[in-house]
Amino acid sequence: MNKPILKGQAGQSAAMKSLSQQFPFNFGASFSKAADLYPHDIEGLIQILHFRNQVARAAKRRSSWFGGRFYNRFSGEDPDYIPLSGMHLRQTLSVLNIETPEAVVKTGTYSLRYDMSEEAVKRLRDAQG
Repeated sequence: MNKPILKGQAGQSAAMKSLSQQFPFNFGASFSKAADLYPHDIEGLIQILHFRNQVARAAKRRSSWFGGRFYNRFSGEDPDYIPLSGMHLRQTLSVLNIETPEAVVKTGTYSLRYDMSEEAVKRLRDAQG
């Protein structure tokens, strides 16, 4: 695959940002952001990566037809990359023995190539036994 391992900061589509601003007291999002700053153990990191990989696989299936590509674009889902917080990206790159770029901050949101995420899950499961 010739795509870069990391893409810059990821984010919601403009439409989703607009929609989320209509609900100023989104407590679920606050808890989600707090969880993204917390370093996880092996099992927790596997769960995060596994869920994100499932989302990417679903986006890949949808991308074969126009309606699916439209949905992916609107929702911000990418069949080739998974979104990760800077903290989880640091942990994942460590599992892959890849040095984390200095520009990666734990509060940021980045995109990791799907195949690299799959490899990290495989290595974590092997380490788990």
